[in-house]
This record gives sequence, structure tokens and C-alpha cells, in this order.
Amino acid sequence: MADDRTILHEFKRNAEETLRISLSTFKGRTYVDIRLFYEDTNGELAPSKKGVTITPELWDEFRIGVARAEETLQAKNLWHHEGKQ
Repeated sequence: MADDRTILHEFKRNAEETLRISLSTFKGRTYVDIRLFYEDTNGELAPSKKGVTITPELWDEFRIGVARAEETLQAKNLWHHEGKQ
């Protein structure tokens, strides 16, 4: 997808998958890409079809959804912020 890609953050989701957040440029447009990667037969991380690509115009809406998820998890005592960055 990307003409240019900057990895912003990634972490292991489980033994087989890594979740990666990156900033991508494709055909002159910029996107935030949140995608699961898997280890291919060569041991390299390869993108899966599982993910979402968000335009800057929709970023505020996405953040609202994440904030609501965070609030709900905290209210149900399922998560608390550990100050990790």
C-alpha cells in the first residue's frame, strides 16, 4: 500500500502476531495504518489483511472511539493506565 511508511509503534499481540501503527503515504495522501503483521516463511514481518487505515480527516472520530473504549474498560475495572509510552 505505502509509497512511504514510518513505523510509529509496534508490539507483540501474541506469539504469532505483531500489531503495528504506522504513518503511510500512498498516491500523495497520508494515512494512519493500524495493522496486524505475521511472520512469513523467511522470518520477516508481513502485513495481514486485518487492520484499518484512517485518513487524517477521520482521526478525531477514531480518537473519540478509543477514548470511549478506555473509559468503559476503566469503569468495568478491566484496565488501568500504567504510564507506559
